[in-house]
Formats: sequence, C-alpha cells, structure tokens
Amino acid sequence: MDDGKMKITIQVGQRPLTVVIQKEWEHYFREAEKVINDSFLEFAKKWTYSDQIDLMSKILVDFVVKWLADEERLKGYEEEIEPMMESLKTLSDKLEID
Repeated sequence: MDDGKMKITIQVGQRPLTVVIQKEWEHYFREAEKVINDSFLEFAKKWTYSDQIDLMSKILVDFVVKWLADEERLKGYEEEIEPMMESLKTLSDKLEID
C-alpha cells in the first residue's frame, strides 16, 4: 500500500476489526480502540446485557450524545467569539492607520 494507506487490526470489545486507513490516522484509531474498550468494560459493570451488540449500541448512543452536546457548545462559543474577533480586527485596522 504505497498510497499512504495501511491495514491495521484493532480489537473492539472482543472482536478484531481489520481496517485500511491513512497512515497518519493510526494514532487516532489506536486511541479510539482504547476509549471504546475502556467504555465497554465500564458499561459492562453497570448494565445488564444479553450480547455484546446491546452493550456496543449503548456505548455508541452515549458517544454520539456527548459529541452532539460538544458540537452545540462549540457553536455557542463561536457565536460569542465572532463579535469579539470583529472588534479586534477593527482595532487592529485602526492601529495600522495611526
């Protein structure tokens, strides 16, 4: 795979997954593997489940809810920062003129 891609196998729950990824993304896949498996163990202690898919579904919903909340919070920050950036630009432009 000379096109900057590589094949890796990660363990998710108790399942090996082989994926083809960009080489520079390997760190993220390895970190995701760790986060998912840590969550799997944490959820397994808290929840009753009949199979791993039930548990993985709960983990997936939890991750997406947290991601959506973070996106909403970041959007709020952007809306607050935008007027400040406009003011800084105006001030910067004024300082360059003087």
